[in-house]
Amino acid sequence: MRVLFTTWSSGGHLAPMVPLARAFLAAGHQVRIAVPSGCAAAVAHAGLVPVPVGPLPKASGAAGVVPRRIGNWPADWPVRPAGLGAEERGMLRALGEKQVRIAEAMAQGLVAFARCWQPGLVVHDASAYAGTVAAAVLGVPAVGQMWGSAAVLRLDRQDLHGPPLPGYARLMRRYGVDPAYEPDLWLDPCPPGLALPSSARRMAVRFVPDGQDGQDGQDGASEEGKAVYRVCVAWDDPGGPPKPVRAALRHAGTRGAEVVLWPGPGAGAPPYRLPAGCRAVLHQGGGTAVVAAAAAGVPQLIVAPRPEQQLNGARLALVGAGRLVPVDASPARLFAELSALLEQPSYAAAARELRAEVLSMLGPDEAVTRLVSPAQASCAP
Repeated sequence: MRVLFTTWSSGGHLAPMVPLARAFLAAGHQVRIAVPSGCAAAVAHAGLVPVPVGPLPKASGAAGVVPRRIGNWPADWPVRPAGLGAEERGMLRALGEKQVRIAEAMAQGLVAFARCWQPGLVVHDASAYAGTVAAAVLGVPAVGQMWGSAAVLRLDRQDLHGPPLPGYARLMRRYGVDPAYEPDLWLDPCPPGLALPSSARRMAVRFVPDGQDGQDGQDGASEEGKAVYRVCVAWDDPGGPPKPVRAALRHAGTRGAEVVLWPGPGAGAPPYRLPAGCRAVLHQGGGTAVVAAAAAGVPQLIVAPRPEQQLNGARLALVGAGRLVPVDASPARLFAELSALLEQPSYAAAARELRAEVLSMLGPDEAVTRLVSPAQASCAP
């Protein structure tokens, strides 16, 4: 079978697709990854075949949509968006409209390639709406690939649960398909214990970090016979962590921790395996970073600037495997929170329990078997 994957961004959007794409290849299927031209190198670096489908529109990231100070949103806002204020709902709509513009830029090239190549299945990044369009045009199953969010965020809909955004509806009609067309299934790497309830049809498929050897990331490394406990840091912003975070990490270094950069989802391509000896991870709460650290069984400190990142941090805190800190926290607060992760055994124990849950999820090879089955349309999540 020919399987067409598509995403609009490398890094945390491409990474969850890589293990499944490789599993399809290992099972003897043909795979192509349709991406904007700027993402083609990351796809090739992952050992997969890219298909460039045009450039992204300018300002395609979240900058300019998410304000620098967003405050704390309710912990269950994705399932109760009506409880959000006008400003928060407007921000979600603006994010959805930006994704629609990206879909508009990708749709022509993606649909043209799909018509030529004739895939039997389209697997698209959950925010790559052009993939849904292409699957609808061809009349083949569409499978949405999530990236570790604790919720199925339908930013293509008004207020998350309403009708399609007007721009998305126009895009679908432009290609002669019903705007109500939905993905058949969502592949979700988020451990079920972290996920919020949803009416969407999901199949939990564990994320396998590139090079993951199955070892618990909390084991101590050895340096000249002395135990070394590492604090791993991943930060998506090009300028790196803000001053308060850097100050807290310097202080941790004076107390015996080795602070190392984790080339996680923000690096643009695999690997995402945590370094040996990692005892805690500090990052912004991106979904792929969350599931990669969960797979390693390592406690997480989330310093979240965005609502969905706050959501991931809140869910980790709820199960005891991490802590959520405001993005404007002081260095002293950050150091205290990090020290708690390192010193209180309950966090390591909860992280190990979360890792066990990850390992109990379907592997990519098992997911492939279900997705190519003649009964795919009725396979149980």
